[in-house]
Amino acid sequence: MELVRSGRGANQDAPVYWLAIDDSQTIAVGDLIQIDATSKKGEVAIAASTTIAGIAQQAIITTTATAADVIPISLVRGQVIRAAVSQAGTKKTFATTDKYLTSYDLLNKTTIAPDDTTGGMCNVQDYDNTAHTVDFIIADANLANIG
Repeated sequence: MELVRSGRGANQDAPVYWLAIDDSQTIAVGDLIQIDATSKKGEVAIAASTTIAGIAQQAIITTTATAADVIPISLVRGQVIRAAVSQAGTKKTFATTDKYLTSYDLLNKTTIAPDDTTGGMCNVQDYDNTAHTVDFIIADANLANIG
C-alpha cells in the first residue's frame, strides 16, 4: 500500500509516528498496520479491523518484541491510500457506483477484497481497473486514535 494524497487538503504529507511493534510480527514496507487491543502495539492489519493506524515505512520481524522494536509508520487518518485489488473473487473491478458510499473490506494487509462489504472500512475514491488498484480512505470508525 502507498499514500496517494491527503484527503484533507493539497500538499499535506502524512505525519510519521514511531510505533512499538508487537510480538510475532512480520511487517514489510507498505503493510497496513493496526493497533493490538491488548498490548497497544502495532501489528499487521486484518479484515474488518477497527484500529488501523498507518502504513509501515520500515520492515521488521519480531519474535518476542523488545523496546528497540519500533518502526516509523505514516498515519492514514485523512489520507488517500492506494492498494491492490484482489482478482480472486467474483468482483474484480470497480465502477462509479462503488465510490464513496459502499465500504469494502481488506483481504489482507496490502489488498482490498471487492467481494466483501461485511465489516468494510475502505471507501473508494478512485480506481484503475487496468492496473488492478483502488484509491480509498479508511472510515473514521476503523481508525486508531494515534499520533
